[in-house]
Amino acid sequence: MAIEGLDPQTLEKLRRGFPLHMDRQGNFSFEGDAITHPGIVALFRANLDATEGGEVTLGLEGKWVYLKLADLPLRALRVDRPRGDERAPHLILDDARRLPLDPATLWEEPDAGLRCTVPARDSGRPLGVRLLNAATMDLSNHMVWPEGGDDDARPELIVAGQRWAIPEAPPSRPSSPSSPPG
Repeated sequence: MAIEGLDPQTLEKLRRGFPLHMDRQGNFSFEGDAITHPGIVALFRANLDATEGGEVTLGLEGKWVYLKLADLPLRALRVDRPRGDERAPHLILDDARRLPLDPATLWEEPDAGLRCTVPARDSGRPLGVRLLNAATMDLSNHMVWPEGGDDDARPELIVAGQRWAIPEAPPSRPSSPSSPPG
């Protein structure tokens, strides 16, 4: 959605230059000043999205800006066991959602821990999630390490009776040109 009276190039420049940042711990700041009001932080987390090219955005009421990130936009605080008919462990996210873990998106970044993706609320496009230590410990209940004493062996995740290797590189996804969210 274009803002009335602004040409697309100017609008893109304004969106890219907006001084909204998120640090590695998920804290927001505007022009270097911390944003700490719980309602504003919850509103921001609930409105994270991504362009088709994967750039993270923050939108409210049809207007949006690019979010400058030090890490991934979401964090998994815990991992919950499947309930009822659920088959996969569920991530408890810092945006207040409980979503099933898609094992095909899980990977371990060397020296940085486990990562995965979940769909954005609005567009459904993938948003990156870093599993915090507590979530990683919870998820370890669903992992096995191959036997044989191989120091280079990679852990595997067991979901619904299937084993999923946990690679040290992000799963590939098709690239596409960057475009604004839905």
